[in-house]
Amino acid sequence: MSGPITWFIKNPIAANLLMVLLIIGGYTSIPKLDKQFFPTPEINQIEIRMEFRGASPREVEEQISVRIEEAIHDLNGIEELRSTSREGVGVVLVEVESDYPTQKLTNDINTRVDAIRSFPSDAERPTVTEITYRHQMGRVQIFGDLSEREMKELGETLRDELVRQPWVSVVELQMARPYEVSIEVSEESLQRYQLTFDQVAAAVRSASINLPAGAVQRDSGDLLIQTRGQAYNRADFESIVLRSDFSGQELLLSDVAKVRDTFEDIDVDIEFNGKRSLGLNVYVTTSPDVILTTDTVKAWVKERELSLPEGVSLEFWQDPSKSFKERVRTLVSNGLGGLVLVIIVLMLFLRPMLAFWVSVGIVVAYMGTLFLLPYTGQGLNMISLFAFLLTLGIVVDDAIIVGESVHSAQSRGLSGVHGALVGTRQVVKPVVFAVISTMVFFAPMFFLPGEWGPASKGIPVVVCLALAFSLIESLLILPSHLAHMKPEPEVPDSGWLTRTRMACASWLARFANERYRPFLEKCLRNHASVGGFFLVLLCLSLALFGGGYLKSAFFPRVNSDFVMGTVELPQGGAFADSQAMRDRLVTAAEAIKTDYNSQPRYQQTPAIDNILGVAGGNKVDLLVQTVNDDLDTEEMTKRLRQSLGDLSQAKDVRFDYTIRDPGKPISLLFASDSIADLEVLAQEVRGALERYPGVFDVTDSFDAPLEELVLSLKPAAETLGVSLADVATQIRQAFYGEEVQRIPRDGEDVRVMIRYPESERRAIANINSMYIRTRDGAEVPFSTVASYGVETGYQSIERLDRLRTLEVSADVSEDGAPPRAIVQSVLRNDGPVWLQRYPGLTINMDGELQEEIEFQQAMVYMGSLSMLIIFGLMAIAFKSYWQPFLVLTAVPFGLMGAIFGHWLLGWQVSMFSIMGVIACAGVVVNDNLVLIDRINNLRDEGMDLVDALLQGATDRFRPIILTSVTTFVGLVPIMLETSVQAQFLIPMVVSLSFGVMFATGVTLVLVPALYLLGDDIGKILSNVTKRELERQDGDVSPPLV
Repeated sequence: MSGPITWFIKNPIAANLLMVLLIIGGYTSIPKLDKQFFPTPEINQIEIRMEFRGASPREVEEQISVRIEEAIHDLNGIEELRSTSREGVGVVLVEVESDYPTQKLTNDINTRVDAIRSFPSDAERPTVTEITYRHQMGRVQIFGDLSEREMKELGETLRDELVRQPWVSVVELQMARPYEVSIEVSEESLQRYQLTFDQVAAAVRSASINLPAGAVQRDSGDLLIQTRGQAYNRADFESIVLRSDFSGQELLLSDVAKVRDTFEDIDVDIEFNGKRSLGLNVYVTTSPDVILTTDTVKAWVKERELSLPEGVSLEFWQDPSKSFKERVRTLVSNGLGGLVLVIIVLMLFLRPMLAFWVSVGIVVAYMGTLFLLPYTGQGLNMISLFAFLLTLGIVVDDAIIVGESVHSAQSRGLSGVHGALVGTRQVVKPVVFAVISTMVFFAPMFFLPGEWGPASKGIPVVVCLALAFSLIESLLILPSHLAHMKPEPEVPDSGWLTRTRMACASWLARFANERYRPFLEKCLRNHASVGGFFLVLLCLSLALFGGGYLKSAFFPRVNSDFVMGTVELPQGGAFADSQAMRDRLVTAAEAIKTDYNSQPRYQQTPAIDNILGVAGGNKVDLLVQTVNDDLDTEEMTKRLRQSLGDLSQAKDVRFDYTIRDPGKPISLLFASDSIADLEVLAQEVRGALERYPGVFDVTDSFDAPLEELVLSLKPAAETLGVSLADVATQIRQAFYGEEVQRIPRDGEDVRVMIRYPESERRAIANINSMYIRTRDGAEVPFSTVASYGVETGYQSIERLDRLRTLEVSADVSEDGAPPRAIVQSVLRNDGPVWLQRYPGLTINMDGELQEEIEFQQAMVYMGSLSMLIIFGLMAIAFKSYWQPFLVLTAVPFGLMGAIFGHWLLGWQVSMFSIMGVIACAGVVVNDNLVLIDRINNLRDEGMDLVDALLQGATDRFRPIILTSVTTFVGLVPIMLETSVQAQFLIPMVVSLSFGVMFATGVTLVLVPALYLLGDDIGKILSNVTKRELERQDGDVSPPLV
């Protein structure tokens, strides 16, 4: 390494050109980078979807889901198989093994599914789709005084216009009901005209048709023959002739039925700011640029709104560029603030020009990282920007250590070039090994499990690139600049800056020699006690964490710009009840909006802006947008919930104000092939959870029964020649309907259905009044040939790896025990009993708790492997087994500092806290390496061990203090930040800053004490070995003469 260092020191133009190249390269690479809020996760999933309209969840499971599962479960590459059977649709989700080609498995699944011949004839064709991630770039809301048809027609027009804009890939019309032509024939009409559903359907199919009939081959050319009788609208269908007699009298469809050109019978109603509404979701599939896309959409909305019908408006909201810009602004402003503080600290103890070049090293390292970042597949997003901040305290350390070493060499009288060379060579070994060890510390993040594991690769990529360029800058560019600095004048300048710097430098030197060194000498005389004292502190911190004094969450609860509410009503209720609940939620939100916005502090910038209310089936959703950063969304959510009063009629109520709703903190998943066992187990698990204080809102996936009418034949049916199939088919035709055909219209396939009028499909009594048509044309009352009973079914049926599943979830109050402790207690006390009582049962944790455990297990395993690798590298470098142990002692004590920091400031421990501990490990290992390398060099020069410890620690006191202080000071602006965007970062910053400060004491006190303790142990072992050898020599008999 000394060859390139010497060459660059002697060729300053090369060093300057390299620096300029990195800066220009980084600047020009910024436009090439993808810009998005979250990185693209790696979704190794394949979805098989099949519709079986009108079928119950049980029928969908038996006829669709199970058959697909049995056909594909033995294919190579399947990690996990999940299925969901709901009314009218079955979905099988295949989790693909991480190293298996997804496209190959998709083709294999397609082949197997296409070979299934036992699907119901009324079911749609199955679709097999490889799931790809799409980046949502906001939503355009259309709202105003329009009918549903006018709203959808306008939405389709705007969708087609918007998708043609640059930087937009996909635009979807949200929750718009599909068109449908409904031919409604009453039972009275069927009887009056002696018709059946089959006859009406056949007449429509035969009359509503376009059919090519070949061509007339004339000498002048072919003349195509076409039949054009396809009906497209209500008038076309009403004019279809059902039958005619010899007199020419015709029976038209309009005489028998009412034709409604309407929408599918789906219950959905959307309101935005009190008006009927539809949403356009905007997506980008590849190369996302959140700023360019959102700016394009905003400009289009502004222009297009001028030509909208009167009373109709457009609103672009849920804008991700706002959060992205705020995150960048937070990081840049606080990063620059931290950089200024670092420069100030360095200028207080080092020469101003030296402090300047050290600070330039941070810029060069970052610009070099941006230069290569596009070629790694990473972009600018929340994760990578987070990593840039994470490295702020790391990349400056190498430059400080090299700069301080060169400064010390030049202060001893060595010339500029010679002093730069000597100073750099003195610290090459610890600096290089510190960079390598820090990279190894971050390496486990390349292999994190879960959906977002691959997306988090941005952190180690940015860290490794920044460290690599920091190493290049500190060993090749920085020494060249320092070599050509003019020497300090013998008579220093009398300016205030110089006087202040000299005073600070002198104070630090005096403190190191007059205070620190005597203190360290006392510690070395009592090195065993010192080791015991630090061990007690470490145990105390671990007890603080393990004893529940610190709250933890896998993902920190950070306030969002939106308040979300969901109310689920009992299945089977009237849709009017859902609409009334939606109106109730919207009214409460509007009242709170009026109250907040009328307050004086929100006069310039309102507190609340848009309110969206959606009623869909038995589920009601509320979304309230806040636009003032001073608004406490947690407090607002509590007020909203209280203003709603009693919601006991709802099956489930949930409100959330955080940027990521992980669901309920307790979630247990049970799988068995016995549905009866799961039904009994559901009550036992609920009872077990409800015994714990603080646990509330315990629900299970079986607690929402769905009533089903089950048909059966009477003995008289056989006499009349009526089969169960005849009854089932005619009931389906009457209530669900028979699909006659599909017509292409307005870009979609419109179903044409024949069924009873809506008024005859809303009550059970209508079944009793039906007449069943026999094969000989007779009509018999339904009650003569069949009966029905009411049975309990399920809203949805979940399966895991071909077994039925039961999910039990619960919430925990703030004063309750940690969710993980509750789950572990349940599994420890009740789990063995359930496993013994219910053969074949499996129990798994689910949800965020499972993610947390998988993350922690992966970090422990990969972290331990990283520690072993670092230990091995340092053992080779130091030719010792004990000294690498000394270097790594700082890691657990950095964790100790992080725990105390979270406890003192009241922050939850989260996954970001763990990342801060990893970054802290890189800093403190660097300090330990520098110290131990200096002690070893002094011992190589013949100095006594204790003297070498004292002198080495005193010599490296300044760079260690400077690296620690600059790391801490550089992160202070983030710790003091109050914006929402900083709440992600503060746990990481607390871990890094407090960990470094606590570990500094470990480096300066404990490491020398342990070094001496290791020497004592070595002497004891040596004496024992020597005595053993002497004893063995004494036992040898003298030779015979």
